[in-house]
Amino acid sequence: MQNESTEPTPQEAPAPTLKCPRCRAKYPASAEIDGKRVRCPTCGHVWRDQRRQTRDVAGALGHAADAWAELGSTAVGAVDHASTVAQLVARTRKREAFPASDWVGRHIGRYELKAVLGQGAMGYVYEAHVKELDRNAAIKLLPRLRTAGDADTIGEKMFLQEARVAAKLQHPNIVTIFEVGEFDGVYYYAMELVHGSTLLDLVKRCGPLPMSNACYVVAHAARALAAAHRRSIVHRDVKPGNIMIDVEGRVKVTDFGLADVPDGSVPESGSMALGTPGWISPEVARQQKASMESDIYGLGLTLYYALTGDRLIKATSKSGMIEQQKDARDVRHEDLPAEWPDRLKDAIVQCLHVDPRDRYHDGDTLAADLARAMQPNQADLTGTLDLGPSTIRGTPIPRWFAWSAFGALIFVAAILAIWILQALKVGV
Repeated sequence: MQNESTEPTPQEAPAPTLKCPRCRAKYPASAEIDGKRVRCPTCGHVWRDQRRQTRDVAGALGHAADAWAELGSTAVGAVDHASTVAQLVARTRKREAFPASDWVGRHIGRYELKAVLGQGAMGYVYEAHVKELDRNAAIKLLPRLRTAGDADTIGEKMFLQEARVAAKLQHPNIVTIFEVGEFDGVYYYAMELVHGSTLLDLVKRCGPLPMSNACYVVAHAARALAAAHRRSIVHRDVKPGNIMIDVEGRVKVTDFGLADVPDGSVPESGSMALGTPGWISPEVARQQKASMESDIYGLGLTLYYALTGDRLIKATSKSGMIEQQKDARDVRHEDLPAEWPDRLKDAIVQCLHVDPRDRYHDGDTLAADLARAMQPNQADLTGTLDLGPSTIRGTPIPRWFAWSAFGALIFVAAILAIWILQALKVGV
């Protein structure tokens, strides 16, 4: 145990610093710029300071998760402003024609780009403003390349597919797309802007989440994926970096750029596993086709990360992660912290079975079980949450049986009422 005399005092705590996302230069972070757009004095990169936003997200998530655990509320909305690196494009695309900050202040159609919000191998996401409507938005760009070719074509297909998939999936936990287009040789799509944080960044900055918060986030992400799965759309890149929480505690899944869709245009790769090493399922690591159950496996890994702050797959290299996932074994109860509720451990174990047939087959059922995990002493919440029956504990009453019982009850009540009326007439 650490001696109290060695603990740092408030005077010894290091002063907060900001690090430029582009050139990595560090400089003091003053209170005046907290939550505002800032420009790096070294390279000129413009982005928004996220410190206040992270605090707001953490606080809102706690309130939302507490209400969810107590009342079973799932009425949440969501918006998007983030993207992640698509591994296929990362290995094939050339450098962009312009640095990200060169686009700040320019117009893409009717959108004026204000600041960089995020970046990935396929391009950047910007905060933008539409003057005519006085509305803010997020704009995702696929910039022109120095050298066009097959990689450029693949990137365009993935980029446009992401926008079309998100536009097709009307769900409160999935981004609302405003428009998709091309301007001066640059593909873009505009979407709702949210001020929030990815689950990955939130855990990095704040540490492991309280149990109710982690379950809240993953349950709502599971509902978003369930909506996609009902349309035969497999995400294929489920991870903490692709789950957003906004400053009101709302949750959504982002980045459908790698999604497998019916008649989709994004090719499978025979030489690499699509997805992010460390977050893919064993079958995907073995270069088998991803399925809905592969997304469920990603949710299990994500939930473990949110609860512990650690990756379950801990190899130091990407190739090592893939090899470790190829040889993964079933996660057991004894592999998880003893203080976790049994229902929570049940859910994680079922997500992380090596055999996809043994996992959850839909996200709604996982969401229901996570709600139950936070309600150990209360009645089953399935009817309240409208999330579906558990596949873990007990056998749910068939709906036909419930309706039959209800009809029989009404019939008996009607017979009893007729008998009482006849008895009253005889008495008169």
